[in-house]
Amino acid sequence: MTPVNHKQNQEAGESKVTWDLKYVGLPDVPQPFSRRGTKMEVISQDIFSKRNSTRLGVSIVKYTASLLLILLAFFFFASTLHAQEIEVEEITVIRDGPPPLAEPEYLDLGTFVVNMPGDKYFLKSSIQLAFENGAAKEWMLARMPIVKDLVITHLNSITVELFDDTKNRAVIKNDLQNRLNSLFPNKTIWEDTLPVRKVLFLEFYRQ
Repeated sequence: MTPVNHKQNQEAGESKVTWDLKYVGLPDVPQPFSRRGTKMEVISQDIFSKRNSTRLGVSIVKYTASLLLILLAFFFFASTLHAQEIEVEEITVIRDGPPPLAEPEYLDLGTFVVNMPGDKYFLKSSIQLAFENGAAKEWMLARMPIVKDLVITHLNSITVELFDDTKNRAVIKNDLQNRLNSLFPNKTIWEDTLPVRKVLFLEFYRQ
């Protein structure tokens, strides 16, 4: 048998075997190893891509969380700074009325205990007067009996209802200050029409 005939017979035999396999319903011959290797490479690439996608997603989440933390820290710092500015503004007081005394001189009138209207309670008060003029202070000190009589008369007029309302304390002080300033003559050597600048209560309670 010649080589050509032998090759033809071999090919014919392979064709017959393939036809017989298809006829009996057997599956085709599996794909070559090279093709399976290509499929494995595709699967590996898919897994690698999924891992990269997962890592990218985790990185985005971490970046977003870091950005949110920075924004929250900035907002907290700004809020704290604003609160401190408000606190400083609240501490700043706009003074009403006359300016504070530069070099005050004090005159102690002593302690007074008087009956309140109705004779049910006693009012006790220790009083000092503040001056800016030493001459006016000496003038009043020389007339202390008149001054004390005026203070006692004024304290005797304070009722329990008037005393219990703390809002009236400023009114009581202002009224007493006006009465004390009324003791001074209209024309004085110190040219100060209101020598008594403040009335200070060191004690002021009823018993």
